[in-house]
Amino acid sequence: DVLLFRRCVEKFSQSLSIRRGIPYSKTARNRETGEVIAFQANTPEVDEVAILAMRFRLFYAQGEPTQFQKILKIVRRRVQDDWADGYLDKLDIWYKEAMKDTQVSNDLGHPITNREIIDLWFNSEFFHSEPKKREALENIHAVIGEAPSLFQLYVAIGRCGAHLQSLYSVVHRLDASHQFTYTPNYHFGRQKEGHLE
Repeated sequence: DVLLFRRCVEKFSQSLSIRRGIPYSKTARNRETGEVIAFQANTPEVDEVAILAMRFRLFYAQGEPTQFQKILKIVRRRVQDDWADGYLDKLDIWYKEAMKDTQVSNDLGHPITNREIIDLWFNSEFFHSEPKKREALENIHAVIGEAPSLFQLYVAIGRCGAHLQSLYSVVHRLDASHQFTYTPNYHFGRQKEGHLE
């Protein structure tokens, strides 16, 4: 599974590398009411986002052998170094924080987590056509618009992708004949009253 994860991250990283710079957006508001009157972003075409989504799905979907948290658990069970264990804990926390983020939709007054926006696009638009998910996505589009929704999906995949690449760095040479992981030369243990636990 780790070897498959590595191959999938390499393909995903190739897709990410063709992005057009850092994602950014601009929101124009009515000066008097604060109501959003325009939203612009450098989101690629929906088909390009769909390709990123297809590659990211291998790390997101629960049944996939390359699912991010599944690979993280496999590696965590086998590391014997406190520093590596602390770093893997941090990667897990950072990935979960990325999934909980609502920045794009929150700025538009209707916070939706990245996990929910990914789930809705994946299960109503890109990979499945579940009517309830489609209705939920259309309701979000009615409130914040389709362009911000697609932009949040694009940003979420990129942000979570950074954590995938970090886990890839940990296991980039791991195999049966080379049972070593690579983590930063820093102890990421929990801080408690100025001391590491």
